[in-house]
Amino acid sequence: MTEALSLLEEFPKQFLVDLPHRISLEKIKGVIFSGMGGSGIVGDFVKLLLERDLNLPMLSLRGYDLPRFVGEDWLVVCTSYSGNTEETISVFEQALERRCRLVAISSGGKLKELALMHGVLHISLPEGFPPRYAFGYMLSSLLSLFGISMKDVSEHLEDSKENIKKEADYIAKRLYGYVPIIYATPLTEPVAFRWKTQINENSKSLCYYVTLPEMHHNEVVGLDNPKTRNCLVFLIMHDEEDHERIKKRVDITQNILKELGIAPIILKGEGNTLLKRLMYLLYLGDYTSCLLAQTYGYDPIPVRVIERIKHELAS
Repeated sequence: MTEALSLLEEFPKQFLVDLPHRISLEKIKGVIFSGMGGSGIVGDFVKLLLERDLNLPMLSLRGYDLPRFVGEDWLVVCTSYSGNTEETISVFEQALERRCRLVAISSGGKLKELALMHGVLHISLPEGFPPRYAFGYMLSSLLSLFGISMKDVSEHLEDSKENIKKEADYIAKRLYGYVPIIYATPLTEPVAFRWKTQINENSKSLCYYVTLPEMHHNEVVGLDNPKTRNCLVFLIMHDEEDHERIKKRVDITQNILKELGIAPIILKGEGNTLLKRLMYLLYLGDYTSCLLAQTYGYDPIPVRVIERIKHELAS
C-alpha cells in the first residue's frame, strides 16, 4: 500500500513533462490511437480532447487489427508502457506495412526496438512504474505531439490534492461491500472507464460503468428489481460542459434514484477547463481505488491474474 500511495502522491509531477515532439497534421486524413489497458485509456482521453477542435476522424483502438480503411495518409500512434503489448505491436507492424505515419510511445521493449529499426519517432517513458501508475507521463507525451502542455494541470492537481484525499476517503467508505455502478456522460466516459479499471486492478473488485443517453434506453429499467440493485452503489459523473439534454437526463436519473430510496454519489470535477476537471476526477478515482483496496486488505500493486494470462499466452 505504501508504494501505491507514494506513487499517487507524486502523480501531479508526471504532467510536467515537456517534450519538443509536435508533429504536423498536414495531409493527414485521420488519427488512430492504439493501446491496451492504461495505455489505451490515454488514447480515449486524447481523442475526446482533440476531436472537439480538430476536423479529423479519430479512433481509440483496442485490439490486434488496424481497420481496413486506414492507409498511408493516416497517423497511427502506438502506446504501450512496457513496449511488449502484443495487440499494440500487431497494430504497429500493420501500420508499417501500409506506410502510415507512425509514432511509438513506450518505456522500452519490442515496440521501441521496432521503432528505432524502422526510423519511427519514439518517445521514451520513465521506466520502473506499474503501467497504470504512469498515466500522467503517457498522457503528457501524447498531448505534446499536438502542442498541448499540461503544466497547469500539474499545478491544479497539486493544489487540489488534500481535498481529493478527503473526498476519496469518504467515497471509499461508501463503496465498501458493494459493486460500484458509474453513470457517466459522453464527456466523462473516459474517466468513468479509468475508475472502473482502477477499482478492478487496485481494489481487486468488480465495477461497471454505463453512459448517458444510452442507459436511458435499457439499463434504467434494471433499477426496477430491488433484489439486484441492493448490492450496488451508484455514482453519477458529469461535467458543466455536458450537452443541455444530457444535463436534463442527469437530473432525471437522480430523481429516479431518489424515488427508489437511493442516494447516488455525485462526481463533478473542479477546475476552469475540461482537461483540469477530467484530471481532477481521474486523480480522485485513483486515490479512491487505493483507499478501497486498503479497506479490503489488498495491496493495490500486484495484478497476479493478468500476469498469469500473459504467461499462459506466451507458453
